[in-house]
Amino acid sequence: MASFQTAYTSADPCYNYTVLDNPWRSTNYGSGSNCDQYVTWSGWYRLFINNVSAQIPDTCVAYGHCGTDYSLWIHGGHPTVQDGVVTRDVCGDGGSYCCFFGSYPIKVKACPDNYYVYELVRTTWCDSAYCAVVTNISSTVTTVAPETTTAGNVV
Repeated sequence: MASFQTAYTSADPCYNYTVLDNPWRSTNYGSGSNCDQYVTWSGWYRLFINNVSAQIPDTCVAYGHCGTDYSLWIHGGHPTVQDGVVTRDVCGDGGSYCCFFGSYPIKVKACPDNYYVYELVRTTWCDSAYCAVVTNISSTVTTVAPETTTAGNVV
């Protein structure tokens, strides 16, 4: 399948990335023949699924998802904005163990506008691809109760 990619430019990877929007990368997508081994990765990438911001999962993704056989996810969790650029290991489930193929490092950055960017690298084997899942990176939710008058009316 064709991928949609758009490049942005800036020194900060939060504003200098390529959009990677492949619906088949979704953790909800079944097995397939997609392979990231032959992709020429260059720079930073922001993931989307059907134009909705996504991220690489940071928990094990079972074998045979994300449009490939060996579903890739990051080990070690996602950083906070304050962490800056961090290195995380990528793992792939081989059907019997979540990090069956071992791991290799990529760089990850949390961005102020509530998304992540990744410096992706060539995978070490075919029939493996980076997965994507739609989630919100905020770990806290702020709610504001409306002010009410003594009569119970919302101000």
